[in-house]
Amino acid sequence: MDKQLPIMNDPIVKKYMSMLLDNDQHKEYDNTKGLTNYIESMEKQFELVIKELGDIKEQLNAMQNPTMKMRLESTLNKTQDVVDISMNKLNNLKRDVTNSMKGCIQSFKQHGKSGIVKTIDLLHIKDALTSLQKSFIKALSKTNHMIQTVDSMTVEVRNAKRNIKNIGLLFMGKKAVHESNDFSKLNFMQKSSRSIHQLVKGMAMKTSKMLNQLDHFKRESVRSHLKLISNQSNHRKDEKTIHKEPIR
Repeated sequence: MDKQLPIMNDPIVKKYMSMLLDNDQHKEYDNTKGLTNYIESMEKQFELVIKELGDIKEQLNAMQNPTMKMRLESTLNKTQDVVDISMNKLNNLKRDVTNSMKGCIQSFKQHGKSGIVKTIDLLHIKDALTSLQKSFIKALSKTNHMIQTVDSMTVEVRNAKRNIKNIGLLFMGKKAVHESNDFSKLNFMQKSSRSIHQLVKGMAMKTSKMLNQLDHFKRESVRSHLKLISNQSNHRKDEKTIHKEPIR
């Protein structure tokens, strides 16, 4: 993932959050802060996933068995592809959020005097989150397949080592010394593949939680906007009543 500016350090985000606080939109502020914290958390998790994938690739490149190397390379590439897609979707979500904030700031500059503070486009953000969640589900499937592939190969190598050991005892009268570099690399891959799976699982769970919070946020925003519009309407009615009163 390309190194990007943390979302809470983005000038647009800072300005939008200040706008909410300055206009007593405290609930909207808290909910938006939750969304930005989620995005930052996902970015950090992706950094860990990429590191684990890089470590696996390094071990894979040093393997000696060409057949195993080819099988693992295919599985790793498929996992990498779906992780890349998920990261791109997170970047798109981040861009959508900041663009929506920018639009809200511009709208407030034009119509802020009316007392109505436009908030971010929740429907568009929810669609982006739903799409990201689908990618995480696919990533879980790929990482699970990678775990199964590495486990299967580890068993194959372990059995091969056991057979060589038995042959050494039978024909040479002593224990055959056979240290497989590939076996130690497979053990490393077993740990890393499981770590990746758990990281992706955690991201999927956080995304589900964020989607639920977003639904709650949306309901609160609708109520808030209706209240503001109602107050503005009542204010205009009062003004009309005053103007209609006869001069005594």
